[in-house]
Formats: sequence, C-alpha cells, structure tokens
Amino acid sequence: QRRARVGDTTDPMQASALQSISRCYRLGLRRPAREFPARRFQSARPRRWSGASAAADGVTAVEDIPATKGGKGGKRDLQEAYREVREILTDPSRLVRAVASGKAKGADPEWRRLEMRPVALKGGVKLQAVKYDERQAFTSNHAYAGAATAGPRGRRGRRATGADPSRTAEAPPDADRAVDEALRCGFGNWRVETAAEVLSLRVTKSGEAVVSRSRSLLANAKKGGEWAATNQPLAHDRQKSRLLSPSDPFLVHVGVSTKDGAAIRANRRDKYKQVEEFLRLVDAAVDAARTGGHMSHGTSARPTRLVDLGCGNAYLTFGAYALLNRTRGQPLEVVGVDVKRQARETNRRVASALGWERDCVFVEGTIAGADLAFPTPREGDRSPPGGDQSPGKSTSEPDVDVVLALHACDTATDEALVRAVRWNAPLTLVAPCCHHDLQTRVRDASGTRSHAPSSLAPTLRHGILRERLGDVLTDAFRAHVMRLLGHRVDVVEWIGGEHTPRNTMIRAVRTNARAAPELWREYDEMRELWGVTPWLAEALEPELASAREEAMRDPVPVAADGEVER
Repeated sequence: QRRARVGDTTDPMQASALQSISRCYRLGLRRPAREFPARRFQSARPRRWSGASAAADGVTAVEDIPATKGGKGGKRDLQEAYREVREILTDPSRLVRAVASGKAKGADPEWRRLEMRPVALKGGVKLQAVKYDERQAFTSNHAYAGAATAGPRGRRGRRATGADPSRTAEAPPDADRAVDEALRCGFGNWRVETAAEVLSLRVTKSGEAVVSRSRSLLANAKKGGEWAATNQPLAHDRQKSRLLSPSDPFLVHVGVSTKDGAAIRANRRDKYKQVEEFLRLVDAAVDAARTGGHMSHGTSARPTRLVDLGCGNAYLTFGAYALLNRTRGQPLEVVGVDVKRQARETNRRVASALGWERDCVFVEGTIAGADLAFPTPREGDRSPPGGDQSPGKSTSEPDVDVVLALHACDTATDEALVRAVRWNAPLTLVAPCCHHDLQTRVRDASGTRSHAPSSLAPTLRHGILRERLGDVLTDAFRAHVMRLLGHRVDVVEWIGGEHTPRNTMIRAVRTNARAAPELWREYDEMRELWGVTPWLAEALEPELASAREEAMRDPVPVAADGEVER
C-alpha cells in the first residue's frame, strides 16, 4: 500500500522524499531527536520569594539555571552572563541603572518591567527595585550585603511591608536576594548601565545569551552627570525647581519657612505657592519685555523700578526683590503701597532687618492716590508743584517699569491698571480679586432695558451664574481696554484652583501698538450687548477717546494678534 501511494504521487520531489522515508522504515532507522539545552524557567508565574524556601534550596537563582554551551555569533553561556549581570547589580559603586523587560521562551515573568538603581537614603545606600505590573508600580529598597538595616522602607520613609506583594515581613530580602529573584523571573532582555558602559543581554530561543556593550546613550550622561563625576548613588528625593529657596532670608524672617530654612511651614504652603508661581510669571514677563525691546535693562545709575499696589504683608514685594535683585543680580528699587499703616510699619521693620531698607520702600495710601518716592531720581519723573525733585522726595507721576497688583479687591484692580497706563509702565501684571462693580451694573442694566436679548436671560436669572459671568466680563473688558490703549495682553491662569480660586492673571506689555478699527467695533458691540460701560473705561475715558481718534484717522489692518506695531 505504501508503494502504491508513493507511485501515485505526481510531484517528483514529494515522491523522492516518501521513498527515502519508506527506505528508513524498512531498514529500521530512526532520525535522532534534537536535543535542546534544558532551562529552569518556570512555565507558570514564579512563586513568591520567602526566606524559608531560599534557605531550603540552598542555592541562588543564578545557580538554578544550568550552564549551556555557547554558540557562534556573539552567543554566550547564559549562566555566565547572568553572573556578570549579578556582579554589577550588587555593586553600588558600578551600577547606575538596570532595566529588565520582555520574556524568555518558556517563561512567564510575574512583572511586566523591572528597574533597579542605587539610591542614597537616610539609612545609607540601598538598592531600589521598581516592579511594574499592568496597572501600577511597586517600589522597595534593599540593603546591600554587610549593611545594617532596620528593614526596607517604601516611599516617603514608610515601612514597605504589605506594599509589595512579593515580600514578607518575617524575612525582608536584601540586595543580593532581590537581584536573585529578579534573575529568576525569566525576563528576556536586560539593560544594565554603569558609569563606563551599557551592557545589553538578550536570551535567545535556544536558551543562550547574546551580550553586547556600548559606550553611548548612557543614562548617567543624560540624567546623572553628577553621578558619573562623583561615582556616588543618586539621591532618592528629587529636588524641586524653585525660584526662591526655603532658606531665603525673607521667607525665614516672615515665617513662611522654618527657622532653620530647611523647609516651608505646612500652614504657609499655599501662600508660598502663590508667591512662587506669581514670581515665576514675573520673571518670564520681565525677560520677554526686555528681549522684545519694550523695557530697558536696569543699571546701577538707573535701576529698574517696580511698584506693588496693595502690597499687604509684602510677600510679593520682597519676593520680587529677592528674585530679581538677589538671585538675578539686576539693580532694582521697589515701592509697596498699602492703605494700612500697620502694614507699612511692619514691612519697614522687615526691610530693615534684612538690610534692604534703601531699595525697598513702603508708603501708606490708596492705590489711586498714593505718592511714590524712589531712592534714585530720573529725568522722566514729573515733579509736584514747586519742582522739588531731590532724592527721597515724593513725585506725583514717576517713571515706573513694572506694576504689580495681587488680589486687589473689586475696582482697586482697575485703579492699579489706570496708574499703570498713566505711568506708561512697560509691564503690568495684575491678579484680580472680587468683581462686584460690573455685576451690579449688568444686573441693573438687565432690569431696565426692554431691548435686551432674550437669549441672555438664562445667564442672568441665577445669582451664582450672574456672579461668575460678572467675573468673566470684567476681566474681558479690562483686557480689551488695555489692548485698545497699546498693550499686548494675555489672560492666563497663574496657579491651580486648589491654592486660590482667584487665579486669573492679566499680563499686559506696552508695545504702543495702534488698535485696528475692528477692535474698536468689538468693544462697542460688547458694551451695547450688555448695556454697560466698565469702571476702567470710565476712568480712562480721555485716553480711550484720544486712542480712538488716532485709530480712525489713520486706520491700520488688524494683525493676527489684533495689534499692529507703530
């Protein structure tokens, strides 16, 4: 029958193969089975490590993997390659970072990815292992051999018992055991980075190791240059990027930082965050205004002038001076204005205690009417009647570079904007507070106008919606008026709402741009729609009338940002 089947085939090659197989069966020959090197990778998820089981085994994870014959093409004995990797992982003076991923043939690693690196903790240098499953990461720290330890700790110094399912409280694993457990998992790829090279290990289908080395793309070259220079483990806690360090003298003196300057007080963190984020925008805005040629650089003969209107306890005033003068090295003079005499006296004592009393001046008065006095006079200062312009004397309309106002209530923010416009200040940054004036005007207008669009009724019917709408309209009018008067304006969120609900900032840079007629039509239509004229527009009526006349006499096309430089 077999001969009949062989003879019936129409494919010559198939017929020849069948004849050869038939001949082997007749002679009693069998093809020897191919022998694959044995591997001890577990086909199911590996059991969790326990000290008792390890002691019973009496061997390490590396010894559990039998040796295999090395092959050609860069292949090596797997056990020998694992021993080399183990030597690096257990030596904190050599290891920078190790990453294991993938899976070897026949293995089913418990973790999707594993990372290891030495970290410097309070209890000494530890091996940090981060194991990733499909949803989260488990971090544990392990003492190196010979190091005394009270047990591994997890994140933020808490005991890691129970945080990592693969660990037990009875026998906390040390660095050697953690490494052995990682090598036993059956990962298919290892990348081990040292200060000198990168070692890459790949487990082949035949159970051998392909090892390659490279001197480029080191993690320590990109992320840990200091590690490469000092050969010391990286610190466990990442340093935050801060403009003002907690050790800054003014933060310590006003009680925002602890007495030793080591940290921010817990009950002052919101205030510190507000000042820090506000100053971050001040720093960027000052740099952008100078780069764009809208504000000159300060010199010792002509220091930059900054005014904080409604300074209160002067956190922002002192912070701006500490950042721009002490940190950035820019000549700066600041004046803080507040209506409270107590605030003025307190701020003066703080400035004297810090040695800043010459450059940090505080005056008592309202935002709209306070007279300012700067230590260094300028030719552009306009003197009060009598022409007295001697150093230290008040001037009615000084030359100001930066105007700040943080949380000035209601129309006090508008008063700050009015003074900034009339001072021709190159940079203005205000964070408005409450907005009652326009809310009242909108409510009154909606009740008296018979021609009000019916589509606006739902937005004005409920008090909370009317209040929030008033906030938006007020800041929209403010931004548009400043743009009509030759400013480039941005309205941004300067801090998260969890720190303060009043987190809107109006940033205006004076560019002397002439507004296009289209922008004036937008302004008129917005006033007509809501039936109101904002307080700011009424206060700046002469300036707006002059700007409108110039815009209509010599109209310019509207640019992409709504402005055209003169």
